[in-house]
This record gives sequence, structure tokens and C-alpha cells, in this order.
Amino acid sequence: MLHYELEKKKGSSLYEELYQKLKEDILRGRILPGTKLPSKRELARDNGISVKTVLSAYEQLVVEGYLYSKEKKGYFVAAVEAMPEYKPVVAEYPQLYREDQWFADFTANNTVYDKFPFSMWRKVMREVLSEYDKELVKRGHFLGVRQLRETIADYLYRTRGMTISPECIVIGASIEYLYSRLIKLLPADAVYAVENPGYKKIPVIYEEYGLKWKSIAMDDGGIHMKSLQDSGADIIHVSPEHHYPLGTVMSASRRQELLSWASEKEERYIIEDDYDCEFRYRSRSIPALGSMDSHESVIYMNTFSKTLTPAIRISYMVLPEKLMRRYIDTANFYCNTASTCEQYALARFIENGYFERHLNRMRAIYKTKHDLLMEQIERHLSRLKKFYHAEGERLKRILKQSVLLPAVSVDGGESGTHLLVKVDTSMTDTEIEEAAENMGIHISCLSRFCSEKNPEYDHILVLNYSDMDESRLTEAVRRLGNIFIQW
Repeated sequence: MLHYELEKKKGSSLYEELYQKLKEDILRGRILPGTKLPSKRELARDNGISVKTVLSAYEQLVVEGYLYSKEKKGYFVAAVEAMPEYKPVVAEYPQLYREDQWFADFTANNTVYDKFPFSMWRKVMREVLSEYDKELVKRGHFLGVRQLRETIADYLYRTRGMTISPECIVIGASIEYLYSRLIKLLPADAVYAVENPGYKKIPVIYEEYGLKWKSIAMDDGGIHMKSLQDSGADIIHVSPEHHYPLGTVMSASRRQELLSWASEKEERYIIEDDYDCEFRYRSRSIPALGSMDSHESVIYMNTFSKTLTPAIRISYMVLPEKLMRRYIDTANFYCNTASTCEQYALARFIENGYFERHLNRMRAIYKTKHDLLMEQIERHLSRLKKFYHAEGERLKRILKQSVLLPAVSVDGGESGTHLLVKVDTSMTDTEIEEAAENMGIHISCLSRFCSEKNPEYDHILVLNYSDMDESRLTEAVRRLGNIFIQW
């Protein structure tokens, strides 16, 4: 007789409990191969369960090969290699990456997670699950949900001055993924250009794909055109609305020059990364470079990771017609990588005006953080005196001659969620970062964003404040100030 103490547990059924116990006994060799199991009625009676429960357990074990059945004879144990007695072992495994717990992390360019519009998002998700139930379990369109593409086209018309067709929009789970698909559409022998300094991920992607690339210097107007023309590049990645990390806004004349450069040669393209165009504090966003494009040379890319949350993996690119035809011909067998449910939800979120309300709220939050950071920089970085350990008359002389250790300049205050602070110090950038780390502060200097070294970018702190807890910001800047006092 086989008797088990069966108790229905949360998240499982009685038949699953019975199945697990029978399977364990077979694997442990407690029930030998060839053994005939009790009939369904016998096992049901002995364990106080239904015949249906026993049948379900038996059938699952047959499917998995632990049992076999003989017509009119019953169920028998199959020959399965017995498992050794289980002995828990704590494996020693090296930590493959570091999870730092910083007092303040000025490198994290994240959203404010506790300000996510949970109630509005829950509302649209419930509506989508109720109204689009069948659509959610179908294979999604390889370009992305049409409703979202139409919504994005309308949004770009209203906010970025772009007149485009939903048919030219490709939705994907991340900018990195879309970039990998875009590279396949462009000439294999193309030479790519990146801004110097610039977004560090882009050269990494080029290196992974074995592409040729050049770094192009920046000036006050944006990308340096003479350097670009001399580079022999065919494709350039730029962020004209708000360069990261310099914060430069490309001038109107420079935009025209760049578009003229692209029009001079077939298969020349400009990749416009419009990553944080929504966050301007004192003026409206400047129309996108793509809105000025009359030669089908601009590839526009953007993401909702910066405006909503990185957890919602929805990005998109707008392709010129020529490239769109290539994409349809070569990539139509790929599945769309963004969640269909989230695409429908995002479309409704934008259509109902929730997205715009959220952006207005986040602008106010980031502006408050920006002003607080500026205040603390003025307090703790602009009025520091150099202190020296000396004695007697030498100490008096040095203190008398001591000068302010100013933050020479603070840039990037008009838009975005980071500031550049140039400090007057003899410390190297590495020494600044290490000293900050010792105080629990994670920062990067501007020189870290340079593919080619330029002394002009030394001693400049890049301070991302979007994810910074306001309650810690004052103390974080004070600690930064102490770096230079101690030095």
C-alpha cells in the first residue's frame, strides 16, 4: 500500500503533490523498476483523494517517462536511474561583478523610481488586458504595435516638428538592440563617426561589430565640421538637442552644415540620438534635426527609458524610406523584442494625456534638484579655501595668501539631468575619482567620456542628479568639497 501525507499547498494542487511524491520514490529507488502501482481507485481510497487526482498524477508520470501503462493491466514503474541521496552543498562561486553601495552615485543617469505614475499605468494596463486579450497572445508585428507607431508619429509631429509615417517607425526593446539591427542595413564598409567626448556605449557597439570608426572633436556649436569632413566618415552619431555629456545644443547653422554634408554623397547618414529632448527648463525643445531633413539622411532614435523607467524596455527609430525598405526585406522574420502588452499600454498612456502630465511633473522635480545642486555647489565648491599644514610665520603667510578654490564654471543648467563642474585643482582626474570613492561618492570626470585625450576636458566633474535623493544631495556635495580641502 502506498500512503502519503498529502496537503494542498498554496500555488499547487493535490495531484501535483502526489506526482512529486511518487516521482521522488521512483528516483530514490524506493519503488523499483517493473513494480506495478496500485490501481487508480485503490490509491485514491488509501490516500483519501479522488480518482481524477490519481489519474492526473499517473498520466503526468507517463508523459515524463517514469511510468508506462499496459492496457487492462495498469501502471508500471519504468527503468529510471536512481538518484543518489541528496546532500546539500554550498558552492563557492566567485562574485562576477561588483554591487557597490554608494552614499551618492553621480554616475547613475536614472529616473526617479518612486515618482513613476503607478496609478495611471495600472489603469491603462487593466484596460489593455481587458480589451486586447486576443491580440496580446498573438505574435506581434515585427515593426511593433501599429497603434503605438501611430501614437509616436503624432507625438513627434506635435513635439519635435517631424512629419513622418507610422510605416517608417521600428519599435524595439532598447536603443542597443535597434542599433544592432540598424548596422545591418548600412554599408558594410562604412566609416562611422562619434562625438568626442560622447556617449561611451556607441564606440563599444562599433567595436563589437568590427566597424571602422573615428572620433570627431566638438566645439561650442556642436560637432566640428572640418574634423568630420577630414575624417572620411560616412555615418555620424550625434545628439544635437542636448549633447551628453557636454550639454551642448547644436546651433541652427551647424545643423544646416551637417545636413548639407550628408546630402553630398549617397549612403551618408546622420543618426540623431534624441535621448532627453523632453527635459528643458527655461524654453521649449528645439525642433529635431529630422524635421529639417529634406534628403532622407536622418535616422532618428529615441527611448522611453529616460522619461518613464528603464524597466519599460521600449525604444524606437525612424528610418528613411530607402532603409525602411531594406529593413522590411531583411528583418521581417524577426520577432519584435518589446512587450506587446506594454506597447498597447504606452500608446494609451500617451493618447490619454498621462505621458504629458508625467513629463510636466518630472520637469518640476528635476528643476528642484537642479536648483538645489547649484545651491550646494555654490556653498561647498565655490568658496573653499586651500588649507595647509604649516607652522609659525609660514602658516600665517600661506593663510594670508590663500585663495578661493572655485568651481571655475558650471555648465548644462538649461536642460537635461546633469551638470558639468570644472574645478581648479592640481589633482588628476583619477585622484579625484578615487578620493570621492573613499568618501562614498561615485563620480566620473569628463575625461572618461573621451575616445581621444584632450587636456581641455580635464578636472571637470560630470554630476548626474536625476536619481539623486534630495536628502543626501547636500551632504554629497559637502563631501566632494572636502576632497579638495584634504588635498
